[in-house]
Amino acid sequence: MQADLKQLKGIFIKMSEDGFDTKSSLKWSFYFIDDKKKHLEKLYGEMEQHDYKVENFEKNDGNEWTLKVSKIDILTPEKLHKRNIAFNELAGYCDVKLYDGWDVEKL
Repeated sequence: MQADLKQLKGIFIKMSEDGFDTKSSLKWSFYFIDDKKKHLEKLYGEMEQHDYKVENFEKNDGNEWTLKVSKIDILTPEKLHKRNIAFNELAGYCDVKLYDGWDVEKL
């Protein structure tokens, strides 16, 4: 995933306009994709110790595995930007094909 701080700042402004309290805890979800389930299991092993929970772990129509993890957290654009960079690096370290981005939900 391309990490872009300027874009994230704009997204946070839009989130606030849409009723998200970005200074409070929100449910942040992150997506990873790979052909090999074991690569995603290794990646989750690294994340589990940081209180991430598996939301979904399934094989898609393209014969690839998608792992969705989530965490309740308070993030700023800068923190999310650093997390995106770290998740790109973690995906590389675990031989995971793609860190595919994030989404957020109100609690």
